[in-house]
Amino acid sequence: MIDKIKRFFEDNLQLTEQTPQLNEKQVELTCIALLIELAKVDQSIDDRELNIIREVANKRFNIANEKIDEIIELAKEESEQSTSLYQFTDLVNTRYSDAMKYQLILAMWKVAFADGEIDKYEEHLIRKISDLVYVPHVKFMEAKFNAQKECASR
Repeated sequence: MIDKIKRFFEDNLQLTEQTPQLNEKQVELTCIALLIELAKVDQSIDDRELNIIREVANKRFNIANEKIDEIIELAKEESEQSTSLYQFTDLVNTRYSDAMKYQLILAMWKVAFADGEIDKYEEHLIRKISDLVYVPHVKFMEAKFNAQKECASR
């Protein structure tokens, strides 16, 4: 992770690089960066997509509302500076259980469905990340179905 992001977590969460919590926060930021990457893949970030990302940050990672927008901005920067998905997916692979990886893919589908349509680039990116974090195709499809059902009921 870039130094700016590490400093944010150290300043706001009183963590040092030696603590396991920092690694957890890095994974959280990585997941948010992947959601940002997905939101911008169709060349625009819709407010509905950002609202889903905020919801994931708040409910899934227990990040305080006043910190979410700052973290989203840091995740955007990280996403823009990244040259490949590997730096994100490697951290997910080493830190996440299969269930947690499924939740990430589910969150990605929720972001993709947020604006009412699935862009072909969004689906491609979710499929690619799903493959990179070793989520079986049946779980990929299950997450898509569940996200679609949840978004339709909103």
